[in-house]
Amino acid sequence: MTRRVLVITSTMPASDADHIPAFVKDQVRAMKDVDSSLEFRVLAPHDKRSNTTSYTKHTAYEEYRFHYFWPFRFERLAGVGGILSALKANPLNYALIPFLFVGEFVSVVWHTARFKPDVIYAHWFTPQAVVARCAALFVRRAPFVFTTHASDVDVWHKIPLVGTYIVRWATRKADAFTAVSERSMHKLEVFFSPSEWSALRQRSRIIPMGVELPEKLPTVNSKGTRIVFIGRLVEKKGIQYLLPAFATLAKNNPDLQLHIGGDGLMADSLKQQVSDLGIGSSVTFHGYVTGKEKEQLIQSANIYIVPSIITDDGDVEGLPVSLLEGLAHSKVCIATNESGADGILTHGKDGLLVPQKDSDALTQALEEAFALSTKQREAMTKAAHATAQLYSWPVIARQHIDFLLKEAVHG
Repeated sequence: MTRRVLVITSTMPASDADHIPAFVKDQVRAMKDVDSSLEFRVLAPHDKRSNTTSYTKHTAYEEYRFHYFWPFRFERLAGVGGILSALKANPLNYALIPFLFVGEFVSVVWHTARFKPDVIYAHWFTPQAVVARCAALFVRRAPFVFTTHASDVDVWHKIPLVGTYIVRWATRKADAFTAVSERSMHKLEVFFSPSEWSALRQRSRIIPMGVELPEKLPTVNSKGTRIVFIGRLVEKKGIQYLLPAFATLAKNNPDLQLHIGGDGLMADSLKQQVSDLGIGSSVTFHGYVTGKEKEQLIQSANIYIVPSIITDDGDVEGLPVSLLEGLAHSKVCIATNESGADGILTHGKDGLLVPQKDSDALTQALEEAFALSTKQREAMTKAAHATAQLYSWPVIARQHIDFLLKEAVHG
């Protein structure tokens, strides 16, 4: 029996070459692979920079895009860096937020009435979960679930009284919800009293996004001097703290190399920082990487690093898929606790954990990683791959179906 799922998100690449993170697309594909009876329709905003089209038919799902502002060239909230990055890049973009809410609301109502989904699944609490809950007041009631990824709930603290009410109202009405990490779930928890949360917690789970495992079991690199980072070049990724740590090591290790894959708002400032630190000959910026180029860059690493931070305005990772990719390729991984890695890694076993915003700690962790014996490195990389297997897309997709979509799929 076919079950219909309407997925609402503001993070959806227009193509495989699009620089927007692809975890929603990957999740939908994985759930379709696990359960072919599911029929997916994905709803996302237009994005001028990605040259989105109103309708695209994919093998696993149908993709619909909605407009929310005219002239269309100003539809830039759902771009590469996400909504928060768009707001930081240009404060005038705040004026687009009400239009995004209204445009998405109208689209959700329209698609719910015609698609008649068995469940509405919102990715990100803001604005998708709030919009989906509002839409449910005007159309046929369908189970409503959501996933919170990181700071998408935190923003409501900035709206006195009304913000707290909206978070509580939408969460109480959800049939089920997940967070990608304990830290992300805690950001939602703080809006409720302990007794209220105890009841709501029964309808929630910690389920991260998944990772695609390499087709062949990765080979463990012998000791080398190549450090790799892959991710968006934005503040919360913490690269600005990695560069001084690398510079400290590079002074006495001229063969040391740092390879950075990704693009973003901080690209120019990071390149300037590299120049100021005098490490230009040891640092390579690859720009946005995907597909085989990305896989080859990860595979080339001797150490894979995820130095994410919590920014002063509260922007934070949920759990970087990039970290899971490093683990999947059997790499010695270094990550900050604040990246969400503390929820999946055991320090010294399948990776190394450090505190955020601490270049000295990153330096020490890099030294420790380079000092691993062959036996220690093999043990850590083997444990890393075993951890990644727990988060492979077939495993994670099954968890999402069995819990998040249970009422719609099996009810």
